[in-house]
Amino acid sequence: MRSMTGYGRGQSASGGKMVSAEVKAVNHRFLDLTLRLPRTMSALEIPLRKRLSQAFSRGAVSLTVTHDHGGIQAALVSANLPLAQEYFEAAQQVAQAVNLKAGIKLSTLLSLPEVLNLVPLEEEPEALQTAVNEAVDAACQAALEDREREGEQLKITLTSLLAELKESAVALREEAPNQPALAYDKLIKRLSTLPDIMVEPQRLAQEVALFADKCDITEEIARLLAHCDQMAQLLMNTTPVGREMDFLAQEMNREANTVCSKSATLQVTRLGLACKAQAEKLREQIQNVE
Repeated sequence: MRSMTGYGRGQSASGGKMVSAEVKAVNHRFLDLTLRLPRTMSALEIPLRKRLSQAFSRGAVSLTVTHDHGGIQAALVSANLPLAQEYFEAAQQVAQAVNLKAGIKLSTLLSLPEVLNLVPLEEEPEALQTAVNEAVDAACQAALEDREREGEQLKITLTSLLAELKESAVALREEAPNQPALAYDKLIKRLSTLPDIMVEPQRLAQEVALFADKCDITEEIARLLAHCDQMAQLLMNTTPVGREMDFLAQEMNREANTVCSKSATLQVTRLGLACKAQAEKLREQIQNVE
């Protein structure tokens, strides 16, 4: 089981440059991808989105890629021959104008502005894409491992909460058989305090029995315990189970609400509220399960 929160970083070299990738992931109902790439890598956005979609199934995942050449960049030296010729001819004109012998050293000519220029070498697109993929894969792997570590801690918390909920549900199961009879007695006592009412005894008995039957919580408790067992099985899964667990937690809360509404005793109400509180805590933690 994995958490949806994780962080990873990866690097790869390409043409003397270092490509760095950083992945941050937090919980989200669906898969929400955000990519921040240098302008020179804009063509890689779609392939990288596909790569992230293969690595993550849920969560808000942010990818940042940087391209750092460390101050050293491959380049070619280019000579601006037309400009050098113009410099040379201008020097001759000046020499003639002041009646001096024209003489300009090569070192002086080469030091003049823009005679020599450094032209950066364009990086091979395939080499760059390979380096980016390697860095992104490494960052994704690190983030997934971080998710797994946090998932193990989350699993411990969920297991503890589930055990508490199941304990309350088992206690409810022990109280369940007494519910209808207690509800029946409670209603009879209440009716006995009312003034004489002209109601057929048989009809009254039927209505009271129907009311008592509505206070039966056996089915709700059986479903609640079944949900607990199913949740325990999901906790053992290695595949994404967050959505299923969230649905089960909602169903547990619903069953606990029904138990409280049918309660005929203070003890059943207390246990029902305990189940409800535990189911809510469970669901809160499940929001971070992938």
